[in-house]
Amino acid sequence: MPGLWEFPGGKCEPGETPEEAAIRECLEETGLVVVSLGLREEIRHNYPHGPVHLSYFNAMTEDQKSEPDPASGFIWVEAKDLPTLEFPPANAPILDSLALQFGLNVE
Repeated sequence: MPGLWEFPGGKCEPGETPEEAAIRECLEETGLVVVSLGLREEIRHNYPHGPVHLSYFNAMTEDQKSEPDPASGFIWVEAKDLPTLEFPPANAPILDSLALQFGLNVE
């Protein structure tokens, strides 16, 4: 969504699991090779243009020192900064979950 922060992601290819899609999308969108640590949360949200089903996975980069490709537009953001960023409405539950995990003040 234009003007909003987003996590890497996208639609599953035919025959692809949500976990495989998350790994592929991270590579395609950020240039980062990630290893999935498992499903964190699934969220269903209804936008005016239609419903979305989002699957969020905990993951880590294969190389702990790797950085997103500068051309991708993605950057690392500290957990404490997440509440200051504007995300699409469907991301609210995952942001609340991260805030709780990291003891962040969400107002």
